Amino acid sequence: MAAGGELEVLRPRKARFEEVGDTVLMTVALPELLLTADTAAMASLEAAFTTVLTYEIAIHRAREREPIEHRRFVVRIHWNAWKERYVVTAEEPGHGATTRTFTDRDEAIAAAVTLDRLRIMQSEALARGPDATYFATIVGQRNPVDRGLLSPGSSGEPQRVGSTFSRWLGIFIRAQQRAEKTVAIKTSPAFYLVPR
Repeated sequence: MAAGGELEVLRPRKARFEEVGDTVLMTVALPELLLTADTAAMASLEAAFTTVLTYEIAIHRAREREPIEHRRFVVRIHWNAWKERYVVTAEEPGHGATTRTFTDRDEAIAAAVTLDRLRIMQSEALARGPDATYFATIVGQRNPVDRGLLSPGSSGEPQRVGSTFSRWLGIFIRAQQRAEKTVAIKTSPAFYLVPR
């Protein structure tokens, strides 16, 4: 959904998934959230205002109606004029916050719009083998006004019939009506865990 309220298509996006120990990690970028060609966004960033990027992530098993996991990831980026550095702080629930600094604006932006080896699932929660495939839907927003998903069964939940990710996206968009920019993607192709 753009700032004016227009729904954007759930775009397919290549992502990398890897299993490390007992965790599944995902790497994917949403560069559209903070384009260097967006003069208003760059002016705000260079004026030392904090830009907040939120990522609502849902993991789905192919051909099943409901997501099996939800994660929320928040990234803040701002210019520290005193230290002459861009500061990128990422908050992952249950894992605390990490802070990185950059002298180059474009490098800081790339770090802020890339989910790099983000923990998305415990391996034990997923079935193994090529018959059990999974994908992620990600709704990224720049400077959202309202936060939080509607819980299933709440009064704002849409009653229409549709695919799982479009229903989930509809619920999400009703809960988060305003943001400077919203990008919604679905990882493609699907991934699966190699049998052990």
